[in-house]
Amino acid sequence: MTAPFVIIGGDAAGMSAAAKIKRERPESHVIVYERSPHISYSACGMPYWIAGIVDSDRKLIVMTPEIARKRRGIDVRIHHEVTAIDPAAKTVHGTDLATGATFTQEYAKLLIATGARAVRPPIPGLDLPGVFTLRSLTDAQAIHAYMATHPVRQAVVIGGGYVGVEMVEALHDRGAAVHLVELQPQIMPNFDPEMVEPIVEHLLEKGVTLHTGAAVTAITARDGGLAVELQDRAPLDADLVIVAVGVRPNSELAVAAGLATTVAGAIRVDTAMRTSAPDIYAAGDCVAHPHLVLEELVYIPLATSANKGGRVAGEVMLGEPSRLPGILGTAVVKVFDYTLATTGLTETAARTSGRWGKQGDWVGSAVIENPDKVGYWPGAETLKVKLVFDKRDGRVLGGQLAGKAGVNKRIDIIATAITARMTLGDIALLDLSYAPPYSPTYDPIQICANVGQRDVLGEPASV
Repeated sequence: MTAPFVIIGGDAAGMSAAAKIKRERPESHVIVYERSPHISYSACGMPYWIAGIVDSDRKLIVMTPEIARKRRGIDVRIHHEVTAIDPAAKTVHGTDLATGATFTQEYAKLLIATGARAVRPPIPGLDLPGVFTLRSLTDAQAIHAYMATHPVRQAVVIGGGYVGVEMVEALHDRGAAVHLVELQPQIMPNFDPEMVEPIVEHLLEKGVTLHTGAAVTAITARDGGLAVELQDRAPLDADLVIVAVGVRPNSELAVAAGLATTVAGAIRVDTAMRTSAPDIYAAGDCVAHPHLVLEELVYIPLATSANKGGRVAGEVMLGEPSRLPGILGTAVVKVFDYTLATTGLTETAARTSGRWGKQGDWVGSAVIENPDKVGYWPGAETLKVKLVFDKRDGRVLGGQLAGKAGVNKRIDIIATAITARMTLGDIALLDLSYAPPYSPTYDPIQICANVGQRDVLGEPASV
């Protein structure tokens, strides 16, 4: 009997690969081992369920194990944890968490899609009731259940990245007074400082209290609630604490099996999602991808690359030619009424990379503020745009936007331009759509590109 395809991990990358294999080769046997009760759900939607915008966690579930088995023919085994991989014997070993029984399974091709886990910093008190991380649907359900039985009047969010700011809004929407604590000098540290300024102002307008450059030393139980102790600052009282300081790849299985890893301990794969061992592939938040601008491996775990990586892995496991050339880290986040988005490199990242002069001498940038639509249109709002480029030829290296409308469309235009290795001049002459309710005749990203050309062409920009 032919050995099956085996997949470790049943979320975005794992189920994308499994579905692709079954679509292309329905007769194949695909086993998916998942240690949690859930597969294939929208982790990005969890803050919105906690906020009450999404009325049921069931709406976050793309596919249940039962549907995967009955409709897709995928042999999904939840509550099964793989504990070891033997590349020489082409087997995996694990435990049925429901019964405690151990198992050994042979594979023809293996995909590691073990994802990532929330970082738990060495802060005393992380295990206290009312202190949570948010990474899995199980985490979200625990937070939701806790809030259903414990009034949350004050909340503290530790970490000012994507999950942190989304949870600030969610808890604010649930009626809590929220403090946001960030160790770095600014929230959203993967953006350039000037792009975060309007977001900071907006958070303050909403009544959120910000603590930047603040180190959490401990979380303690106090007066029936919690206290978040800060170094050299007064403690913060809380009924609920969310710790959102990043994620780490679940690469321990791969490391123990002798597979190569790279930056941040992520599994090293090529563009076909092949690891350093024959017939073993990896995809999702446990792997590093080539950065299309830096041209080196980076660890930027995002749902988009996890889904695409899983699909590519499934195709290659079937013997089909496929590849994921690389990523740009394109991301967008809602912060109350504002949207913040990025793609490619920030100016800070470009200057410190050493690829554009030792001191970043060849890195240029342009920042503009312009109405997001024709200025006379009711409801026109200021849109802030930043483009980062190579001064020598105008090639676009990155872009960031902050505004209330049209941000997601425009960041995707910039991502496409970077992928196509376009210059500022190319962007300035793109044939983009125009109508007064949607955009000025010169789109804001084109205005920004024209401004940036002053550093490339050595002449005033025409705007």
